[in-house]
Amino acid sequence: MKKVIVLFVLLSFVSCQKEVQLVQAVSTIDTMVVDHSPVYIFFEKKGKDTVAEVNRKNTIGTTNWIFNIDKRLPLKIVIPEISKLQQKREGPQMHKNEDAKNYYSYMDSVQKSLAFMSFTEIKYTYNSYFSSIYVKDNPDYHIHFQTFTVNFKPNNKVSVDGNEVEMKELLAFLKEYASFSSEDKRVLLYLNFDERLTFDQYLSKVIELKILENELVSISPTHFIYDKKKLPDCDCAL
Repeated sequence: MKKVIVLFVLLSFVSCQKEVQLVQAVSTIDTMVVDHSPVYIFFEKKGKDTVAEVNRKNTIGTTNWIFNIDKRLPLKIVIPEISKLQQKREGPQMHKNEDAKNYYSYMDSVQKSLAFMSFTEIKYTYNSYFSSIYVKDNPDYHIHFQTFTVNFKPNNKVSVDGNEVEMKELLAFLKEYASFSSEDKRVLLYLNFDERLTFDQYLSKVIELKILENELVSISPTHFIYDKKKLPDCDCAL
């Protein structure tokens, strides 16, 4: 419990100089991370531009990294920064600890406590790629899966395989849709996010959907952050 308290204090200290508004979600995945060091990604305004300011001065390569990311940052700005840090950590120059993980911090709005979600296995693709293209490009891998394209769009809109769904009904819809359409195959959900969405909209939905995972349903660790204007002409179930 000591490590969590230390992180609370550290967050409060940093917020006295620069504010970090954490994502809020309604469930806790992990309550405690030991042997950790922090990464901060701040929301900054420079004129009319929004900038992600990264501070990882105190990170130690052999520890777990906790990413404290301002929820207001647009995905098109923050995801490339996260990907750079992932690649840097995996690079040959970094001291290795095979057990060390990357975590996002967030606030459990029900328990009123700090919580964490590991994203060590998550890989991001952004700009001009979409999950339905990826599935078509890799048919051998997907032959034993029933894949579903979940697409989060601006204005609180979401679709599943091109079918518009009310956001508040998404979990119930996915459970029923997967049961009806899986054809006795393992279900693999692919998550796509319009790059104009915020980190808050991204992480809160990923946490919410993790409740669906079981022995028959998985969420792909490849997350697609796309620019609609850069997608090639395709049947992308947008």
